[in-house]
Amino acid sequence: MKLFAKFFLCAALVISAALLLSGYLLILFAHESAIGRETERALSQYQYDKFAVQASLIADADALRNGVPEVLFGRLSSELSGLTAFFAQDGTLLYTNLPPDTDYSILSGVTDDTHVHAIQTVGEEHYLMVCGKITQSGVTLYFLAATGIGAVVAQKEQMTRSFAGVYFSTLGLGMIVILALSALVTGPLKRINRAAAGIARGRYSARLPGTRGDEIGELSRSFNRMADAVEEKVAELSENARQKEEFIASFAHELKTPMTSVIGYADMLYQKTLTDGQIKEAAWYILSEGLRLEALSLKLMDLIVLNRQEFTLEGMHAEELFASIAGGLKPMLDEKQVSLHLKVSPAFIRVEYDLFKTLMLNLIDNAVKAGCDRIDVIGQPNGERYGVMVADNGRGMPAPELARITEAFYTVDKSRSRKQHGVGLGLALAARIANIHGGTLAFRSGEGIGTVAKVDLAFDKEAGDA
Repeated sequence: MKLFAKFFLCAALVISAALLLSGYLLILFAHESAIGRETERALSQYQYDKFAVQASLIADADALRNGVPEVLFGRLSSELSGLTAFFAQDGTLLYTNLPPDTDYSILSGVTDDTHVHAIQTVGEEHYLMVCGKITQSGVTLYFLAATGIGAVVAQKEQMTRSFAGVYFSTLGLGMIVILALSALVTGPLKRINRAAAGIARGRYSARLPGTRGDEIGELSRSFNRMADAVEEKVAELSENARQKEEFIASFAHELKTPMTSVIGYADMLYQKTLTDGQIKEAAWYILSEGLRLEALSLKLMDLIVLNRQEFTLEGMHAEELFASIAGGLKPMLDEKQVSLHLKVSPAFIRVEYDLFKTLMLNLIDNAVKAGCDRIDVIGQPNGERYGVMVADNGRGMPAPELARITEAFYTVDKSRSRKQHGVGLGLALAARIANIHGGTLAFRSGEGIGTVAKVDLAFDKEAGDA
């Protein structure tokens, strides 16, 4: 059963029971008070009538010596108020003007010194009867006086009917008030339930108004704090999951080019007859790429999962750095029949070797995927910075796409990206690496004219000149 129905039924039962009980007690108290007043009046009247009977017996003492004539009681009854009955000492009825079916068992409770009273219903009439014993002029009688109390009974019935009207009117009005109160009380709970259901369905932004100063308001504020904590925790878990997915995807992406080099050089060692110098060079590239991948996994973890932004930049000679990068790419470029041309001005640049090499490999890999047959890597001082450009003669990109190519999981040509197993993470990672080196990754491209990628690096001009 709904809380609304429970609240409504409980309140309705309480109000109904309270009204019935209070009405019953009120009518009972009023009726008993009226009966009490009628009883006092009847007892007073009975004493007066008793004295009148005694006076009549004294006055008719001579006539009573020969018995008690019935005409005496008829005359006495006419002089008294109300209805009367007279009984002999043995309880024999001598005279009565009460209805024939009247019950006279009240006589059994009368003693010489007391009188009794009782209420009796005869037919449709209600009487308050008072009975006592009279001994006078040698005659002992039971004298019963009956006073009609129909007005009191009718008053009780009228009060009962009036109360019934008031009861049902009040109960109907009370039901309306209870409905309104039930809605007022359960309405906020329904809102809390809907908000909780929304959170259960993943709508973590659901909140409740917490302006009320009562317990409902306090519950709403507690719910909002709970929702904030849930949303924060879900966002944290989602971010952790996203970072892990991005790390796995990025690491898998970064494995391709080095593994191509490793496989290429290993194939050379296995398939071809090489000189000692060529064998040593191939082994060195295999070793170098293996060590770089080992170090790169930890650095990608720091960069993507831990969101680390500061890495130690070390000074390196630009010619040696780019020559090392080009040497590692030779097997892949030979396989794709792409020529790589280095035009690097001497300089002592500051880079994080593993991450910078990842940046360059991504730029060159994207150039290869663009269908080029020539890639130029140009490095030259540009004011206080050292500019590095990777230019290709591939298919290029439409201008509207340039602003989005560094977004994670964004690819310009979706079908080509799937065929080449791309997920759109390479340039997003390259942009972050460029930021770590204090520069930005910029592109210039056009359909059919190729693409130029540029990044600026810090360098020591004097050390480069030396």
